[in-house]
Amino acid sequence: MSKVADLTTLPVRLRVHLAHATVQAIADEAQADVLHIKGPAADPALRPEPRTSADADIIVRPSHLRRLLRGLKRHGWVKVTSLRSGGLVEHSTNWYHAQLGQLDVHVRFPGIQIEGERAFDHLWRDSSTQEIAHWPCLVPDPSAQRLLLLLHAARDIPRYTDDIRIAWDEATDVQRSAAESLACELRADVALAAATGRLEELRERPEYGLWRRYTERDKNGPDFRALAARAAPDGKRFAWFRALTHAGGSVIHARWHLKGQLGRNPKVSELARGYIRIAGLAGRKLIRIVGRQ
Repeated sequence: MSKVADLTTLPVRLRVHLAHATVQAIADEAQADVLHIKGPAADPALRPEPRTSADADIIVRPSHLRRLLRGLKRHGWVKVTSLRSGGLVEHSTNWYHAQLGQLDVHVRFPGIQIEGERAFDHLWRDSSTQEIAHWPCLVPDPSAQRLLLLLHAARDIPRYTDDIRIAWDEATDVQRSAAESLACELRADVALAAATGRLEELRERPEYGLWRRYTERDKNGPDFRALAARAAPDGKRFAWFRALTHAGGSVIHARWHLKGQLGRNPKVSELARGYIRIAGLAGRKLIRIVGRQ
């Protein structure tokens, strides 16, 4: 019986390519619509060199999420975080494969305010095929790729200055106009303005406070999560629910946080202390968030 090749000896860059190709094959089998973004999926003109991606990123049609995740699980991928464990806006879930590494599955992209299924339709409509690891993968058109790179950069501008330079500063007027038009369709113009230094023009928008905080690199202020809830696509009506699920998610995923901090599986006593500490923090944040609605 032949042995399975050990892909962990390959450079991360190659494993990310293989992860994209494998996930597309799984999506095809599951009949799930997915689009590959960033890293090897990006148009070569939008890739800062020599930086390489450490994980594979995709966007899935929200209504196809469950079938895709079932396919991933069937083929050896393990869920690391759920949609609710990463923040008030449920936008991605992380998965891991022992041979292929990390995968980030987005159901929406932070900064895009319209409903998820409609947003995916906008990104899907002009998608095209690009070979990754010699496998045909679907990618958004260059204007959508440019916009997604800028929205991603808006959450940590100092870290992604190269992305902003390539996707915006060095873009032509026609390319900028196309990205701005798509941003308006997706109601992502506030996040785009944050990435491109024009945020003050949109002070009246409910998302302004959140993106102002991102540009100031202040994500630890006592009202940051209240700003995030206010800027969430569902609006204030569900802010308390998002706050509650996030507080609960913080407790549920305490083990993952502790494992990352310790570099090993936590002992029972360490896990117990971690639960108490995280539950206390989550509870206090919940009180502050709900109190501000």
